[in-house]
Amino acid sequence: MGMRGYYFALDDNLVQQIAAGDLALKSLKIDNYPGLDIDRSWEAIHYLLCGDISDGEPPLGYVVPLTSDKGIDFGSFGAFSLRAEQVAEALQAMSELDEAQLRLRYDFPAMVKEEVYPLEAGTVSDEDEGAFFAYMLQHFNEIRRFYSQTAAEGKGLIFYIF
Repeated sequence: MGMRGYYFALDDNLVQQIAAGDLALKSLKIDNYPGLDIDRSWEAIHYLLCGDISDGEPPLGYVVPLTSDKGIDFGSFGAFSLRAEQVAEALQAMSELDEAQLRLRYDFPAMVKEEVYPLEAGTVSDEDEGAFFAYMLQHFNEIRRFYSQTAAEGKGLIFYIF
């Protein structure tokens, strides 16, 4: 099954309380909040947008927030929070990227060499290059729609890997 990425949107005040440690994330019923499962695409999308597997520069680094300064103790891999204004910044940055611009950023051989999840050297072939881009693009578009709805409602979000 692998490690999957999941977002859920919630009131910005709750995000602030969770980030400050005033409210335990595990005390929330995550299923009660609007969410988005991006399957195993999380690290690849972050790499596509930021050129690294973690700590990407804002605002594109907010799309799949894997920044050490936003970390929250949760599950095996932790969770990451974004305030409403950061969601809006990320949405603006995503809105400026179309498929052609994403293709220009896409370096499949580098992703394989760097073993960007879910790619592993030796387990993929050149024929996978187009299919993998399509997989990432589908999830990127879903993230953009989710951020659009979240920003329109003035909410923040939590991202975690399970």
